[in-house]
Amino acid sequence: MLREASVSELRKGNIPKANRVLVNRGRGNDELSPSDALYGDFNSAKERLEQQLGRGSAAAHNEAFLQCDYERRFREEVQRNPEAMARLEELARRSDTEDVYLICYEGPQKACHRRILLRLAEEFLRARVAVDGVEPS
Repeated sequence: MLREASVSELRKGNIPKANRVLVNRGRGNDELSPSDALYGDFNSAKERLEQQLGRGSAAAHNEAFLQCDYERRFREEVQRNPEAMARLEELARRSDTEDVYLICYEGPQKACHRRILLRLAEEFLRARVAVDGVEPS
């Protein structure tokens, strides 16, 4: 099954190293990470919202996700990128026989691109997925 986890969950040691796929930027799977433009737009919105809603707040994070149209834009980026779709297909196939964890920084209370990746794998590759956290809406 394709699953998700945050970097902080790795400290618990319950996820074998071989089953971890880091999808945060600069960790070897950049085809499954947001573009510089999307990441920049999201960060700008988040910083502005954090002034009103609190630094590090889930509310600011999730509202920034919505304001920059993150889900639609990221879905388009992945679907238009043959390398991204091939990598996602490889992970989906692997998840038929073992749990594969997509790992990024955000905890379950904050929207994250890894959940969009899980949904894309479910929709287009018929992967079995487990989504544990807040999904963009």
